[in-house]
Amino acid sequence: MSELSPSSPSSVPCSRIVRRSDGLLHFTGLPSCLTELLDIAAHRYAAREAVVEVGGPRLTYAQLWTSAARIAGGLLEQGVSIGDRVAIRIPDSTRWVQAFLGVLLSGGVPVPVHPGRGPEQLRHIAADSGSILVLDAGTEFPTGTPFIDDGASPQDSALLFYTGGTTGRPRGVELSHENVLSTIEAVLAARENRGGDRHAVLLPLSSGSACVARMLPILASGGTVVLVPDPDPDGLLRVLAAERVDRVSVTAPLARRLAAASTDAAAVRVLELDDEPVSAATVIRLQQLFPGAEIVTGWGMTETGGAGMVFPIAPRPVPAELLHEGMEFAVTGTGDGSGAGELWCRGPSVMRGYWADPDGTARTTTGGWLHTGDVVRIGADGGLRMAGRAADAVEIPRGVVYGREVEDAVLDCPGVAEAVAVGVDTPRGPDLGVLVVPEPGVDLRLDTVRGFLDAPLGHRLPRQLCASAPALPRGATGRVDRAAVRRWLETSCSTKEPRPR
Repeated sequence: MSELSPSSPSSVPCSRIVRRSDGLLHFTGLPSCLTELLDIAAHRYAAREAVVEVGGPRLTYAQLWTSAARIAGGLLEQGVSIGDRVAIRIPDSTRWVQAFLGVLLSGGVPVPVHPGRGPEQLRHIAADSGSILVLDAGTEFPTGTPFIDDGASPQDSALLFYTGGTTGRPRGVELSHENVLSTIEAVLAARENRGGDRHAVLLPLSSGSACVARMLPILASGGTVVLVPDPDPDGLLRVLAAERVDRVSVTAPLARRLAAASTDAAAVRVLELDDEPVSAATVIRLQQLFPGAEIVTGWGMTETGGAGMVFPIAPRPVPAELLHEGMEFAVTGTGDGSGAGELWCRGPSVMRGYWADPDGTARTTTGGWLHTGDVVRIGADGGLRMAGRAADAVEIPRGVVYGREVEDAVLDCPGVAEAVAVGVDTPRGPDLGVLVVPEPGVDLRLDTVRGFLDAPLGHRLPRQLCASAPALPRGATGRVDRAAVRRWLETSCSTKEPRPR
């Protein structure tokens, strides 16, 4: 094993963090389970709005908690027992939140499923998780005598998320109550325990990032979750103003659409982008639309409760990342001579393991350290720069490069709105391929893109391996389908058919 070194100077742990005999940092004084924490919040903030679905229901904490408790009672009558898994495949809505909390209150384990996943993936997830019920968009929720189970212990299973699926079958990530409670505590600490925020969450609630790192901290601190189904950019900005939204979390595709809007949202304090890179031009336009907001992106995995690091990118980039409190980070050399290293982390938010997959868990963890598979480079100031996935390493004449850093470079090229870079197998051996999406109305010349990349890459991309498309292919969960891009480029460079300009 390569020697580990700190990724950056760590902040001084708060008095509620201690190192236990397992060698890991843990929060002290946490409730025993997630239900207990939310029950306290529901009674403390009973009259406040908990969830607002624009164009749909608006529920106070008391209304949300009562409806969820009745669903829990109905689930018990249908045979749900302590620890049983229940799959939830519902579009983001108040109903999703009620179903999620109803399963929790019944003592069951929610298994969120992205609504974009098709029948085959749903069947796989339901079978693999052993879910005894599937609550979907057409389900009439069972109701019964209100019931609240708050007897779980910190190490009991709380949530089961399924991740991946672009290149293989999704696999379950099991989070304990301590994992989830620790993520909530760390997120609130990063926000200086500010409560009462009205937070528009426009990320899929079925993801760990949206559910554990956003929705649950909002509900634990007396804030309001604002949901905006199928937003158009100008309509969304009007909603943000009308609902007095403080924070907004959006996907990169929605951020790009917002950049074309004509209304501003001056009251928003924080705009959170997901981890997909966006162009500098998009960031500048977002600054104009959100003049009072700090714009941030971040890094996190389902395996870390959806949280990990925050990287401020506007009004000015800050090289030092804001670390997840209680989490320790390290970098281990890849051994490829590139000066990059794989990011490892450990802490109370790191998953119990992969569901029913002890071998996969053992391959991914060593001595409490999670091998993230993400490669980083450490700057002269000690800050981290995300390079990409270890599996996306490509060797070119200059050395080894990773997809994310190539994408960051090409997004600085004028006229490029989106980009994906992948390693491809060509008749002449491995090489790098790039697929770009032009800005609307821009006549983007691919020779310009290739020339723009010459300096940072030290490598001239072959014509067949630099292509354009009106949109990037995306999978069921909205993530870029890198495997599809790779297949298309490999086919392109091995035939004599006309290439995209």
